[in-house]
Amino acid sequence: MRCSKCTKEELSLKFFNTLKVFRKNFNNQDDLYHLTVGQIAALHFIKSKKQVPMKQVADFLGITPPSATSLINNLVLNDILERSYDKNDRRIILLSLTVKGSEIFEKAHKERIKIFEKLMSKLSLEEKNTFLNILQKIQDSNC
Repeated sequence: MRCSKCTKEELSLKFFNTLKVFRKNFNNQDDLYHLTVGQIAALHFIKSKKQVPMKQVADFLGITPPSATSLINNLVLNDILERSYDKNDRRIILLSLTVKGSEIFEKAHKERIKIFEKLMSKLSLEEKNTFLNILQKIQDSNC
């Protein structure tokens, strides 16, 4: 599809329909582990940092600290995450993955990669690079 005559509405519709395709595919996989997309994102962030203050998780997800607590509670109850307190300031709650949490994250992450590879398999290498550049520009704009 060439966009010399694309309208904002057409671009918007294609974009949100594409998001729906991704969401549908990823939500089906996440059901296997009973994790929401937000919980998977939180796990990914926490894994990359090892031990993270709850406030940083909230900021990363773009939600309030009480909302982050709600999102995290189920992960703690299911022994996926553990809470601890900062030894210098007990008001700061730190989150880290448990062994079980690391295993679940790795399985879920590998499944997500497979799904993404399947969805992207219709694109040539050049198209994938263009797509990556477009995604980067959108992320960098941070509206």
